[in-house]
Amino acid sequence: MHGGLLSVCTAMWLCPELVKTNSMGSDIPSENRLYADYLGWDKLTQDGCWGKFEEGIYSHEELAEKGKTFWNTFIQKRTEGLKQILEEGYRRKTQG
Repeated sequence: MHGGLLSVCTAMWLCPELVKTNSMGSDIPSENRLYADYLGWDKLTQDGCWGKFEEGIYSHEELAEKGKTFWNTFIQKRTEGLKQILEEGYRRKTQG
């Protein structure tokens, strides 16, 4: 299974020695996105790949950098304010 460009970028960042950067996948019809949580990708795509990856557009280094940038940004945005929430939760839990 493969999830398109983001999956390739993630793998190139984390374990580049395991990645085969062959072109794969196809564009996903927008109506198929409704069923992504309920059906296997093999039923919603041409070849089981969610998204499209075209070899040769980016270098291996560019792919790895895109993976790193995406995940660092995603994690930073998802954790904004987490410290305050946890501190307030702890305060409420331990409040007399």
